[in-house]
Amino acid sequence: MLNLPHAIFVPLIEQGFKSMSELEHNNLDAFESENIDNIANNIDVNSVDNYNIDNNNINQTAVLKNRHKSNKSALVLLYSLVIFVILLVCAFLGTQAYFHDRVAPGVHFAGSSQIVGAQLAAVSKNVDNAVDSTKIEIKDDRGKTINANFEDLYVKVDKSATVKNIMRSKHDNAFTMLMPWVQKTVALQATRNDMDMDAYIIKKFVNDKDRAMPYTAKYDSGSESYVVEDGVPGRTVITLPVREAVKKSLENPGKTVKVTIESRRIEAPIKRDVAKKTVDQLNNILTKKITLSNGDSKDFTIPKSAIASWIKVNADEQRKQISFTVDREAVNTWLSKELAKNLNQQKIDQEDTYSKKGQFIMTTLKGVNGVEVRYSKDVANKVVDAIEKGTDAKITVPTNVVKFAVEKKIVEMRIVVDKTTQTVSVYKDDQLIRTMPVCTGSNGYYETPNGTFHIYLRYDVQAMQGFNRDGSRYYLPGITWVSYFNGGISFHTARWNDVGIAQGYPAKHGSHGCINMYEQDSKWVYDNCPRGTIVQVVGEQPDGPVRQ
Repeated sequence: MLNLPHAIFVPLIEQGFKSMSELEHNNLDAFESENIDNIANNIDVNSVDNYNIDNNNINQTAVLKNRHKSNKSALVLLYSLVIFVILLVCAFLGTQAYFHDRVAPGVHFAGSSQIVGAQLAAVSKNVDNAVDSTKIEIKDDRGKTINANFEDLYVKVDKSATVKNIMRSKHDNAFTMLMPWVQKTVALQATRNDMDMDAYIIKKFVNDKDRAMPYTAKYDSGSESYVVEDGVPGRTVITLPVREAVKKSLENPGKTVKVTIESRRIEAPIKRDVAKKTVDQLNNILTKKITLSNGDSKDFTIPKSAIASWIKVNADEQRKQISFTVDREAVNTWLSKELAKNLNQQKIDQEDTYSKKGQFIMTTLKGVNGVEVRYSKDVANKVVDAIEKGTDAKITVPTNVVKFAVEKKIVEMRIVVDKTTQTVSVYKDDQLIRTMPVCTGSNGYYETPNGTFHIYLRYDVQAMQGFNRDGSRYYLPGITWVSYFNGGISFHTARWNDVGIAQGYPAKHGSHGCINMYEQDSKWVYDNCPRGTIVQVVGEQPDGPVRQ
């Protein structure tokens, strides 16, 4: 908008007056000079007819005076016109400056133009008052009446946007902005949820036991799928008049609008086939996998129950339709809490074992990068998009990553479990230092598997429990000197199996896969073979005892 400051247009006016004064002075000087020259040229010093000369001079002087008066009148008219234009421009610019941060003339809100000239604070107060004083008086055909405001009817008014619209109204054109006969009405800026509004009205006017219920879609946590929820016939009210009343109240707020609604008895407002179609759509969404990755070594698939909790099924009884929406804020809240739990990683430095000669043996502890999720709403938006489109999605979440270090560990001890001889031999720097009798896992399912492993977890005492092949449970408290090397398989004391250890007879006295040992031997392994000790299981399972 054009808005010249006072410091610019005031000197402009002064300069205009100065220029006009100079013009008048110059015109008068020119007139006098011309008059004198003309008189001098017309006088003949050799003429003896003085009377004729004087008479002619008098006539010429009179003509020149009349011409001067006409020129002066024209100048006065010109000066007046210039002054008028300057004053008009100044008035226009001044008015524009005044309404720069005020409501323009011709703007109407809440059925009134009294808001014209108001500034931001006054407009905000005016909007607040209009919203607070707006009421919808609803009466049904049975005589029941309720009064509801915008909030009751699930109308969310954006007061800030409304104030902004009022302040900006007509400010896009510098000329029409100041014309009060060019009028513009500003309505409340708001969002409506007609389905929730309908539900509110029906609940207010119809008892639960009398109310008609539509067939709809419902999530069943037991089957982790959507199913059709049966509808029932009953009574309802027609809410369309209320919707129209809300529309009028938004256009012209600050008043109480009265509306009458009718009730009627109907079958289920929405039929089964409509609900079944929605159920099929929703179940198709639940078949899709939405996987979130930290970009390193962890993935996390969102469970169906979480997705279902974000989906809101909307039954529009007036239009006899079912739709669904995804609650973005609920998605954002859930992900902001759960992603860190499922995708963060604690840094674990890797341990590689080497012999004293520098020969690599194996990685006894695999390294893990430290990962910390950097969550943003963009992740939630991508999840919502995948749900709405009904597609699989793998979304990489932004993270901060700290790389793990690799530690070289010199291993002196090595254990060889020989199933053929039912012995455990311990080597230090490849030199045999001790051999002990054992009883390995029994034949078949529980046979101790061959391979190269390492001791990764140890307990001086532990209660062991689990399941037998027949499904029965076992519980063994107080097991001492436990050294795990392959999942749940370990070296440990087996006081109940002295015979099996003495005979080396796993086919008859074997364990569930562990290496049964005498207590002094299992303690020696515990004391001398630290975490990271290499364990090699070799040999064939004997059919009978290997020792007598």
